[in-house]
Amino acid sequence: MNTNTTLTERDKKLLNLLAYVVIIFVFVWCIIRPLCNRIITTHEDILIATSQRNANEAKNMGLASARTSTVKFDEDLSDSISQYYDYMDSSEIDKLVTSYILEKGLTARELTITMPTDYVDEKPYTYSEIAANLARIEEIEVAAAKAAEADESADTVVASEDTDDEGKLGHLKDAILGFITGYDSEQISVVSNPTEEYVFALSDTYSTTSSGILCVPLTITMEGDEEIEQTVIDELTKNPSLRITGFRWGHLDPVTYLLEDGTIIVIENEATQLSVSVNLYMKDKTEGQ
Repeated sequence: MNTNTTLTERDKKLLNLLAYVVIIFVFVWCIIRPLCNRIITTHEDILIATSQRNANEAKNMGLASARTSTVKFDEDLSDSISQYYDYMDSSEIDKLVTSYILEKGLTARELTITMPTDYVDEKPYTYSEIAANLARIEEIEVAAAKAAEADESADTVVASEDTDDEGKLGHLKDAILGFITGYDSEQISVVSNPTEEYVFALSDTYSTTSSGILCVPLTITMEGDEEIEQTVIDELTKNPSLRITGFRWGHLDPVTYLLEDGTIIVIENEATQLSVSVNLYMKDKTEGQ
């Protein structure tokens, strides 16, 4: 059985068009598509590399800032403890105090020294701004604790709602960040500024336990001229390494002498006795090394 097929002019045009479409499809699929994929992959690699480079640059800046903060900390620490005595044991403190009293022309009667076991923990002055701030913080904490106890169930509901809101806000921030930068938030490394954190921590510090300074409470009892003893009090008050915590004046009893002939002579003692309690501040053994 013979079949004769005759192609019309319209069929030929359709075949030609189909051939062109096939050629274009093969060209796009085999050449353009891999090229586009490589361009997209390269673009993603560039974004990730840029993110990593920015993170490394930020870390380098943070490292330089951390070094600056370390130098600043060392300088501030040296300045803050430079006014205090170097470390001394009890015998050296005894020699220092006794020599000072004798140089003033007074008589040292009694010296009590209490060597420290830990770094000094000085409290702020009662009427200072720091003490007022601490009092306000304590009041706020107490009020917050009472409110939490009174509304525990309500706080639980509010906490769950706040958690949902924080999650939504976090996703919104991530979306905005991705739109601006062109890459995901997981690819971004946020590096804090050590200098800013150091300044903030310095302004928010109220404790002296990490100062490396030792406090030696001592009490010295001396006898002599009252004016000279008053001079001692004035000088100790101006010494930044010392703090007078108390003093007490006392008058000595008259001295009675019995002569060989049985005569009794009573001589008034013109010397005045002064007991001074002092906190002596000195550096730890490891400081300044």
